[in-house]
Amino acid sequence: MSSIIRHVTPVSPQRARGVLAEVYAQVNAEFSSIGPAVMMMSPSPELMAAGWSLMREAQLAGATPALDKALVALGAAQANGLEYDIQAFLSVLRLLGRPELADAVERGDSLTDARLEGLLRWAASTGVQGVEPVEAPFSDPVAAEYLGTVLFTHFVDRVAAAMLPAGLTPGSMDPADEPPFEGAPVLRELDQELRPGTTLSLLNDLPTGEPPAWAADLPIGQAYATLAATAAQGAGLLTPAAAAVVADVVATHRGRRLPVGDWLDKPLSTLSSDEERLGARLAILAGLAPEAITDDQVSSWRATDRRLSDHCTVFLFAYGAMMAVTHIEADITAARA
Repeated sequence: MSSIIRHVTPVSPQRARGVLAEVYAQVNAEFSSIGPAVMMMSPSPELMAAGWSLMREAQLAGATPALDKALVALGAAQANGLEYDIQAFLSVLRLLGRPELADAVERGDSLTDARLEGLLRWAASTGVQGVEPVEAPFSDPVAAEYLGTVLFTHFVDRVAAAMLPAGLTPGSMDPADEPPFEGAPVLRELDQELRPGTTLSLLNDLPTGEPPAWAADLPIGQAYATLAATAAQGAGLLTPAAAAVVADVVATHRGRRLPVGDWLDKPLSTLSSDEERLGARLAILAGLAPEAITDDQVSSWRATDRRLSDHCTVFLFAYGAMMAVTHIEADITAARA
């Protein structure tokens, strides 16, 4: 399994202790077996707990149909171009008994159900350079679950694009099918009725902030605020000047995905040392173009300080990814005002 996850050595479920073991147990019971997209952040139990809490409270618990939120997650995965998650949520649609929807999405056809088409197209329009988000096709009573789902997917897909090899797919995730690789995820029952809020105890020792207004006092809001505040601690891995450059570049592009290119050269040239540039580059790429992160870039950054660990690597990626997500969240919120 470790060869599938790049840049870090993951903590296996057998070796997990404390809050990480709790997260693994909850994921295994309520979502899927522990595949690479779960294990990739395991060197940072704090981020694992906060990320799982947001996913579970937004995407798995609550009153909104699982099908609707699977389409929203699929649309956000399309926005990120992450084949792993695109294939995962196509499999979810099929396992929910809607193979015709999955087939239509794969062909690029419009869905015959206008409401479902609207959800997919809204999510796919978020967080992409040059694409203005379409009007959200839902109202406030259910907004929190849709918004939490799309924002979590933008976060985890950016981390996954940095940490999983290009082209990796999870297979059908059906326990009846042969897995494509050892440790490939298998989905649990998809229509479980999960009580909201049971993950919040995992967040007790983590930093947090004011929950967003769109969360309407639901547990989703606390989970989102905690993930944002926890990931923000990654700024401490950079000098103040490097962190300022990261914040400026991500804000300039409003957290939207960019193609690989030379657009980073000018802002990074303002930093005075290679060490600063190496860290800032990784954080910015994690937010805006994570597939451009190379093994050499990560190795060069970690070589600047022997204290930089797997834990630090996950935090730097999460810092850049979540900074991008906060701008996407602000723009979505403004469009709904």
